[in-house]
Amino acid sequence: MHTGRAAVHAAPMSTQLGRFTDAEAESRFHALYDTAMALLPPPAGTDDVPTAFGTVRVYRFGTATGPPLVLLPGRGGTTALWLPNLAAWTLRRTVYAVEPLGDAGPSRQDRPIRTADDQASWLGELLGTLDTGPAHLVGQSVGAWLATQVALRAPERAASLSLIEPTQVLGRIRPGLVVAGLLTIPGLPEPLRRRALRWIVGTGDELFDGPIGRLTVAAAGGFRNVTPPPALPSDEQLRGLRVPVLALLGGRSRTHDARRSARRARELLPDLRVAIVDGAGHALNGEFPDVVNERVLDFTDAIDRTAPGPG
Repeated sequence: MHTGRAAVHAAPMSTQLGRFTDAEAESRFHALYDTAMALLPPPAGTDDVPTAFGTVRVYRFGTATGPPLVLLPGRGGTTALWLPNLAAWTLRRTVYAVEPLGDAGPSRQDRPIRTADDQASWLGELLGTLDTGPAHLVGQSVGAWLATQVALRAPERAASLSLIEPTQVLGRIRPGLVVAGLLTIPGLPEPLRRRALRWIVGTGDELFDGPIGRLTVAAAGGFRNVTPPPALPSDEQLRGLRVPVLALLGGRSRTHDARRSARRARELLPDLRVAIVDGAGHALNGEFPDVVNERVLDFTDAIDRTAPGPG
Protein backbone atom coordinates (compact mmCIF):
# COMPACT_ATOMS: atom_id res chain seq x y z
CA MET A 1 0.00 0.00 0.00
CA HIS A 2 1.25 3.47 -0.88
CA THR A 3 0.32 5.79 1.96
CA GLY A 4 1.25 9.01 0.14
CA ARG A 5 3.50 11.98 0.94
CA ALA A 6 1.20 14.59 2.40
CA ALA A 7 1.71 13.80 6.08
CA VAL A 8 5.49 13.73 5.94
CA HIS A 9 5.85 17.22 4.43
CA ALA A 10 4.45 18.75 7.63
CA ALA A 11 7.75 18.44 9.53
CA PRO A 12 9.46 21.83 10.15
CA MET A 13 12.63 22.59 8.24
CA SER A 14 15.83 22.22 10.24
CA THR A 15 19.53 22.44 9.50
CA GLN A 16 19.77 19.09 11.30
CA LEU A 17 17.65 17.35 8.66
CA GLY A 18 18.66 16.30 5.17
CA ARG A 19 17.32 18.80 2.65
CA PHE A 20 17.60 20.08 -0.88
CA THR A 21 19.49 23.32 -1.37
CA ASP A 22 16.56 24.97 -3.14
CA ALA A 23 13.36 24.23 -5.04
CA GLU A 24 15.15 24.11 -8.39
CA ALA A 25 17.58 21.44 -7.15
CA GLU A 26 14.70 19.41 -5.75
CA SER A 27 12.72 19.63 -8.98
CA ARG A 28 15.73 18.64 -11.08
CA PHE A 29 16.54 15.68 -8.85
CA HIS A 30 12.98 14.33 -8.90
CA ALA A 31 12.78 14.63 -12.68
CA LEU A 32 15.98 12.58 -13.02
CA TYR A 33 14.74 10.17 -10.35
CA ASP A 34 11.49 9.54 -12.21
CA THR A 35 13.40 8.97 -15.46
CA ALA A 36 15.77 6.46 -13.85
CA MET A 37 13.04 4.65 -11.92
CA ALA A 38 11.02 4.17 -15.12
CA LEU A 39 13.81 1.90 -16.38
CA LEU A 40 13.36 -0.55 -13.49
CA PRO A 41 10.94 -3.48 -13.47
CA PRO A 42 7.53 -2.27 -12.23
CA PRO A 43 7.35 -2.69 -8.44
CA ALA A 44 4.74 -5.06 -7.04
CA GLY A 45 4.14 -2.62 -4.21
CA THR A 46 5.18 0.79 -2.85
CA ASP A 47 5.03 1.70 0.84
CA ASP A 48 5.82 4.81 2.87
CA VAL A 49 6.64 3.31 6.27
CA PRO A 50 6.65 5.53 9.38
CA THR A 51 9.57 5.23 11.82
CA ALA A 52 10.72 7.29 14.79
CA PHE A 53 13.09 9.24 12.50
CA GLY A 54 10.85 9.76 9.49
CA THR A 55 8.90 8.06 6.74
CA VAL A 56 10.82 5.55 4.64
CA ARG A 57 9.94 4.75 1.02
CA VAL A 58 10.20 1.03 0.23
CA TYR A 59 9.58 -0.62 -3.14
CA ARG A 60 8.73 -4.32 -3.33
CA PHE A 61 9.73 -6.30 -6.42
CA GLY A 62 8.87 -9.92 -7.13
CA THR A 63 6.65 -12.40 -5.33
CA ALA A 64 8.95 -15.32 -4.47
CA THR A 65 8.58 -17.06 -1.14
CA GLY A 66 11.34 -17.36 1.44
CA PRO A 67 13.56 -14.74 3.07
CA PRO A 68 13.69 -11.60 0.91
CA LEU A 69 16.57 -9.43 -0.16
CA VAL A 70 16.55 -5.94 1.40
CA LEU A 71 18.60 -3.50 -0.69
CA LEU A 72 20.40 -0.45 0.72
CA PRO A 73 22.05 1.82 -1.88
CA GLY A 74 25.11 3.99 -1.51
CA ARG A 75 24.77 7.69 -0.85
CA GLY A 76 22.86 9.45 -3.61
CA GLY A 77 22.34 6.19 -5.50
CA THR A 78 18.67 5.60 -4.63
CA THR A 79 16.78 2.49 -5.71
CA ALA A 80 17.79 3.30 -9.30
CA LEU A 81 21.29 2.09 -8.40
CA TRP A 82 19.99 -1.49 -8.60
CA LEU A 83 18.91 -1.26 -12.25
CA PRO A 84 21.61 -3.77 -13.35
CA ASN A 85 20.59 -6.27 -10.66
CA LEU A 86 16.85 -6.26 -10.02
CA ALA A 87 15.71 -8.30 -13.02
CA ALA A 88 17.98 -11.22 -12.08
CA TRP A 89 17.30 -11.09 -8.36
CA THR A 90 13.52 -10.90 -8.64
CA LEU A 91 13.41 -14.14 -10.64
CA ARG A 92 14.28 -16.01 -7.43
CA ARG A 93 13.65 -13.58 -4.57
CA THR A 94 11.20 -11.03 -3.31
CA VAL A 95 13.21 -7.82 -3.10
CA TYR A 96 12.59 -4.78 -0.89
CA ALA A 97 14.47 -1.68 -2.08
CA VAL A 98 14.86 0.93 0.66
CA GLU A 99 15.37 4.67 0.12
CA PRO A 100 17.54 5.60 3.15
CA LEU A 101 16.49 8.34 5.52
CA GLY A 102 18.56 11.51 5.40
CA ASP A 103 19.49 11.07 1.74
CA ALA A 104 18.07 12.46 -1.48
CA GLY A 105 14.93 10.62 -2.53
CA PRO A 106 11.29 10.15 -1.62
CA SER A 107 11.89 9.21 2.03
CA ARG A 108 11.25 12.08 4.45
CA GLN A 109 13.39 12.60 7.56
CA ASP A 110 11.66 14.46 10.40
CA ARG A 111 14.07 13.89 13.31
CA PRO A 112 17.86 14.41 13.39
CA ILE A 113 19.99 11.31 12.90
CA ARG A 114 23.05 11.94 15.06
CA THR A 115 24.67 8.55 15.71
CA ALA A 116 25.20 5.08 14.29
CA ASP A 117 22.68 3.88 16.87
CA ASP A 118 20.11 6.22 15.30
CA GLN A 119 20.90 4.85 11.85
CA ALA A 120 20.50 1.27 13.00
CA SER A 121 17.34 2.17 14.92
CA TRP A 122 15.28 3.44 11.99
CA LEU A 123 16.36 0.56 9.76
CA GLY A 124 15.66 -2.02 12.47
CA GLU A 125 12.25 -0.46 13.04
CA LEU A 126 11.55 -0.60 9.30
CA LEU A 127 12.49 -4.28 9.09
CA GLY A 128 10.20 -5.01 12.02
CA THR A 129 7.30 -3.24 10.30
CA LEU A 130 7.90 -5.12 7.04
CA ASP A 131 7.67 -8.31 9.14
CA THR A 132 9.82 -10.33 6.78
CA GLY A 133 11.60 -12.31 9.46
CA PRO A 134 15.40 -12.45 9.12
CA ALA A 135 16.18 -10.87 5.74
CA HIS A 136 19.21 -10.98 3.49
CA LEU A 137 20.59 -7.43 3.67
CA VAL A 138 22.38 -6.29 0.52
CA GLY A 139 24.26 -2.99 0.74
CA GLN A 140 26.46 -1.01 -1.61
CA SER A 141 29.05 1.50 -0.35
CA VAL A 142 27.55 3.37 2.63
CA GLY A 143 24.50 1.12 2.32
CA ALA A 144 26.79 -1.79 3.24
CA TRP A 145 27.88 0.11 6.34
CA LEU A 146 24.23 0.72 7.27
CA ALA A 147 23.38 -2.97 6.87
CA THR A 148 26.34 -3.87 9.08
CA GLN A 149 25.17 -1.50 11.83
CA VAL A 150 21.85 -3.33 12.07
CA ALA A 151 23.52 -6.74 12.06
CA LEU A 152 25.86 -5.66 14.88
CA ARG A 153 22.98 -4.47 17.07
CA ALA A 154 20.07 -6.71 16.05
CA PRO A 155 21.46 -9.85 14.40
CA GLU A 156 18.04 -11.47 14.57
CA ARG A 157 16.95 -9.08 11.80
CA ALA A 158 19.58 -10.32 9.34
CA ALA A 159 19.81 -13.74 7.71
CA SER A 160 23.00 -12.58 6.00
CA LEU A 161 24.97 -9.55 4.80
CA SER A 162 26.04 -9.05 1.18
CA LEU A 163 28.49 -6.14 1.18
CA ILE A 164 29.21 -4.72 -2.28
CA GLU A 165 32.18 -2.35 -2.28
CA PRO A 166 31.53 -1.50 1.39
CA THR A 167 32.61 1.88 2.71
CA GLN A 168 34.07 2.02 6.23
CA VAL A 169 33.24 -1.61 7.08
CA LEU A 170 36.29 -3.77 6.37
CA GLY A 171 38.90 -1.11 5.68
CA ARG A 172 39.42 2.61 6.08
CA ILE A 173 38.64 4.93 3.21
CA ARG A 174 41.65 6.16 1.27
CA PRO A 175 42.85 9.72 1.99
CA GLY A 176 42.24 10.67 -1.65
CA LEU A 177 38.58 9.79 -1.26
CA VAL A 178 38.22 12.30 1.58
CA VAL A 179 39.62 15.06 -0.64
CA ALA A 180 37.47 14.04 -3.61
CA GLY A 181 34.40 13.84 -1.38
CA LEU A 182 34.89 17.45 -0.28
CA LEU A 183 34.77 18.48 -3.94
CA THR A 184 31.30 16.97 -4.43
CA ILE A 185 29.46 19.09 -1.86
CA PRO A 186 26.66 21.49 -2.87
CA GLY A 187 27.77 24.97 -3.87
CA LEU A 188 30.80 24.01 -5.91
CA PRO A 189 30.68 24.21 -9.73
CA GLU A 190 29.00 21.22 -11.34
CA PRO A 191 31.95 20.36 -13.64
CA LEU A 192 34.18 20.08 -10.57
CA ARG A 193 31.65 17.90 -8.75
CA ARG A 194 31.30 15.67 -11.79
CA ARG A 195 35.07 15.19 -12.10
CA ALA A 196 35.35 14.36 -8.40
CA LEU A 197 32.47 11.88 -8.51
CA ARG A 198 33.82 10.30 -11.69
CA TRP A 199 37.17 9.79 -9.95
CA ILE A 200 35.50 8.24 -6.89
CA VAL A 201 33.33 5.88 -8.90
CA GLY A 202 36.14 5.08 -11.31
CA THR A 203 33.91 3.90 -14.13
CA GLY A 204 33.62 4.60 -17.83
CA ASP A 205 31.57 7.29 -19.53
CA GLU A 206 28.73 4.97 -20.53
CA LEU A 207 27.84 4.11 -16.93
CA PHE A 208 28.69 7.45 -15.34
CA ASP A 209 26.81 9.51 -17.93
CA GLY A 210 23.76 7.25 -17.85
CA PRO A 211 20.58 7.77 -15.81
CA ILE A 212 22.09 6.51 -12.53
CA GLY A 213 25.21 8.63 -12.87
CA ARG A 214 23.23 11.79 -13.68
CA LEU A 215 20.99 11.14 -10.67
CA THR A 216 23.99 10.71 -8.36
CA VAL A 217 25.52 13.97 -9.57
CA ALA A 218 22.22 15.78 -8.96
CA ALA A 219 22.00 14.33 -5.45
CA ALA A 220 25.55 15.39 -4.59
CA GLY A 221 25.08 18.90 -5.90
CA GLY A 222 21.56 19.62 -4.72
CA PHE A 223 21.04 17.77 -1.43
CA ARG A 224 22.66 18.34 1.96
CA ASN A 225 23.02 15.04 3.80
CA VAL A 226 23.66 15.70 7.51
CA THR A 227 23.77 12.13 8.80
CA PRO A 228 26.97 11.28 10.70
CA PRO A 229 29.91 9.99 8.68
CA PRO A 230 30.26 6.21 8.90
CA ALA A 231 32.77 5.01 11.50
CA LEU A 232 34.85 1.88 10.92
CA PRO A 233 33.74 -1.02 13.15
CA SER A 234 36.37 -2.15 15.61
CA ASP A 235 38.14 -5.51 15.41
CA GLU A 236 36.14 -6.62 18.44
CA GLN A 237 32.84 -5.70 16.78
CA LEU A 238 33.66 -7.63 13.60
CA ARG A 239 34.82 -10.67 15.58
CA GLY A 240 31.46 -10.68 17.33
CA LEU A 241 29.42 -10.47 14.12
CA ARG A 242 27.63 -13.83 13.90
CA VAL A 243 25.77 -13.12 10.66
CA PRO A 244 27.12 -14.80 7.48
CA VAL A 245 28.89 -12.24 5.28
CA LEU A 246 29.58 -12.04 1.55
CA ALA A 247 32.07 -9.29 0.68
CA LEU A 248 32.47 -8.31 -2.99
CA LEU A 249 35.34 -5.86 -3.53
CA GLY A 250 36.54 -3.99 -6.60
CA GLY A 251 40.16 -4.75 -7.41
CA ARG A 252 40.81 -1.18 -8.60
CA SER A 253 38.54 0.55 -6.08
CA ARG A 254 39.62 4.05 -5.09
CA THR A 255 37.43 3.91 -2.00
CA HIS A 256 39.59 1.47 -0.04
CA ASP A 257 42.45 -1.00 -0.46
CA ALA A 258 40.54 -4.12 -1.55
CA ARG A 259 43.29 -6.57 -0.66
CA ARG A 260 43.87 -5.08 2.76
CA SER A 261 40.10 -5.06 3.38
CA ALA A 262 39.85 -8.72 2.33
CA ARG A 263 42.73 -9.64 4.63
CA ARG A 264 41.09 -7.91 7.61
CA ALA A 265 37.77 -9.58 6.82
CA ARG A 266 39.39 -13.03 6.74
CA GLU A 267 41.15 -12.39 10.03
CA LEU A 268 38.08 -11.16 11.91
CA LEU A 269 34.78 -12.35 10.48
CA PRO A 270 33.76 -15.82 11.68
CA ASP A 271 31.49 -16.66 8.71
CA LEU A 272 32.80 -15.07 5.51
CA ARG A 273 32.90 -15.44 1.74
CA VAL A 274 35.02 -12.79 0.06
CA ALA A 275 35.91 -12.10 -3.56
CA ILE A 276 37.98 -9.39 -5.23
CA VAL A 277 36.71 -8.65 -8.73
CA ASP A 278 39.70 -7.60 -10.81
CA GLY A 279 39.04 -4.65 -13.07
CA ALA A 280 36.11 -3.37 -11.01
CA GLY A 281 35.94 -0.03 -9.26
CA HIS A 282 33.44 1.30 -6.75
CA ALA A 283 30.54 0.86 -9.20
CA LEU A 284 31.00 -2.92 -9.01
CA ASN A 285 27.31 -3.84 -9.23
CA GLY A 286 26.97 -1.83 -12.45
CA GLU A 287 30.30 -2.72 -14.05
CA PHE A 288 30.07 -6.47 -13.43
CA PRO A 289 26.35 -7.13 -12.81
CA ASP A 290 26.44 -10.78 -13.84
CA VAL A 291 29.16 -11.52 -11.28
CA VAL A 292 27.36 -9.64 -8.51
CA ASN A 293 23.95 -11.09 -9.33
CA GLU A 294 25.19 -14.69 -9.35
CA ARG A 295 27.32 -14.32 -6.23
CA VAL A 296 24.51 -12.79 -4.17
CA LEU A 297 21.95 -15.39 -5.26
CA ASP A 298 24.30 -18.34 -4.75
CA PHE A 299 25.30 -17.04 -1.31
CA THR A 300 21.77 -16.40 -0.07
CA ASP A 301 20.50 -19.69 -1.48
CA ALA A 302 23.25 -21.53 0.38
CA ILE A 303 22.36 -19.74 3.63
CA ASP A 304 18.70 -20.70 3.29
CA ARG A 305 19.54 -24.34 2.59
CA THR A 306 21.42 -24.61 5.87
CA ALA A 307 19.02 -22.52 7.99
CA PRO A 308 17.04 -24.45 10.61
CA GLY A 309 13.39 -25.01 9.72
CA PRO A 310 10.49 -23.65 11.77
CA GLY A 311 10.09 -25.23 15.17
